[in-house]
Amino acid sequence: MMLDAPMSGGVPAAEAGKLTFMVAKICNNMAMAISMLGVSEAFTLGQHLGIKHSVLTDIFNCSSARCWSSNTYNPVPGVMLGVPSSRNYDGGFTSKLMAKDLGLAMASASGVGFKCLIGSQALEIYRKLCDDGCELKDYSCAFRHYYASKDEK
Repeated sequence: MMLDAPMSGGVPAAEAGKLTFMVAKICNNMAMAISMLGVSEAFTLGQHLGIKHSVLTDIFNCSSARCWSSNTYNPVPGVMLGVPSSRNYDGGFTSKLMAKDLGLAMASASGVGFKCLIGSQALEIYRKLCDDGCELKDYSCAFRHYYASKDEK
């Protein structure tokens, strides 16, 4: 079997065995988008149940919900310093780029006859974020703009 995919890194990366194949990048970004949406939705539910975001973050990060979206790139403003949520979602990986990569992932899935139910829903959410004016905000802005959740207080 042969895989034809764009790659990044050039000759030095090829010699070092560190080329980035874009098909793997879109799979990674699809998982990252889905994870961020799941974490954002869970934080929003917690908020509605009266649980502080910092408490829920502590619970996530010492249990089975621990993931990059909760312990390294938390989408809740006021929980973590140095991430886009602490800068009004400025900087980072834009919602527009996430929507583009999700579109590529869904096109790739369609090309091999694979139906991505959750990936398709994530694409719809990120397209809505872009339509709502958040295309240049970091993709973690779904927490506030899609789920209409409040910051940590």
